[in-house]
Amino acid sequence: MSSKTVWRNVAFLLVLANLMFWLWGQGYLRVVGMGPKSVQEPLRLKDQVEPQALTIQSAASQGPK
Repeated sequence: MSSKTVWRNVAFLLVLANLMFWLWGQGYLRVVGMGPKSVQEPLRLKDQVEPQALTIQSAASQGPK
């Protein structure tokens, strides 16, 4: 094999690996049983104390300090 063929194959393998990593990271490979674990935080939602008491105000409504 010539040096040109080796470098072409290396470049092809790197592009293929990059594509596979992107597919894995986006979750497209979950249908075949691969993919990143989904991150959920049910304990944080459960541990909230009166979340309905929170009010969001704009900075202008607070007045000067």
